[in-house]
Amino acid sequence: MKTFYIVSVFVVFLLLSSYGLHAQATQSQLKPVCLDNTEQFSITSKYVAGENYIVQVGLPIGYAPSKKSYPVLYVLDGDKSFGMTKEIADWLMWSKEIKDIIVVGISYGQGMDAWWQKRARDYSHCDDTINFKGWFKQTGGAENFLKFVKNELFPVINKNYKTNQDSTAIMGISLGGMLNTYVLFTQPDLFKGYIIIAPCLVWNNESILKMEVEYFSNHKDLNKLVYMTYGSLDSKEIIINSTNELVQTIQKRNYEGLKFTPRIFEGETHISVFSTALTNGLKTIFKR
Repeated sequence: MKTFYIVSVFVVFLLLSSYGLHAQATQSQLKPVCLDNTEQFSITSKYVAGENYIVQVGLPIGYAPSKKSYPVLYVLDGDKSFGMTKEIADWLMWSKEIKDIIVVGISYGQGMDAWWQKRARDYSHCDDTINFKGWFKQTGGAENFLKFVKNELFPVINKNYKTNQDSTAIMGISLGGMLNTYVLFTQPDLFKGYIIIAPCLVWNNESILKMEVEYFSNHKDLNKLVYMTYGSLDSKEIIINSTNELVQTIQKRNYEGLKFTPRIFEGETHISVFSTALTNGLKTIFKR
């Protein structure tokens, strides 16, 4: 009986060891998940010192044999947002709810800490020592980032992909939404469409709201598609109050040519609103 017990234990040990080796071998053979119809490259910018941007491109089904040109959506926070945006757009294109589009993500590819700090540098138009003192290492780099977009990113995308340069849009949330609003009132012709989600317009004592006033003093037209939204559970002090003020101002302006769609999503937070707002923003800006 003792010999049988020892043999049994030995056999079980061999089986477990074999299973462990098999599991390790299988684990080592696993491949990372990749999104269909995507590709990636990098651009070292001369405008943003020392920055090597990772550019992700999502192409619609049927792109390769097609001879037509496509609208382009540029996605801020690509490290976090490109995959979600591309997949939501794929669903909507598949169901014929939006036009076929090219999705371009602008990323850093250096991990979450670097993404968090570099987005603050690139998406803010000035420093803010009022509301966000000590939050970020560097701010106020929006102009350099926009030079990268205009002079380095656009030419590469337009040269290598079948783009409709008259039908570009940009999408961003929070600081990304703030950047989009800044572009809208300082360099509106960079894009035709704007998906602005939960913009942080309180930055630097609501300085962007003052930029809208200056823009209106010199322009009565704004021939753009603008979708602006937030969730009802977002911060009133940081997001809701200033966004409401801007929405009400824009509605009173009656800008010639502007197609403006503001929306509040009940029961959604600063983060949970993202996918819902993005879906509806795509359906608004790229409506078939």
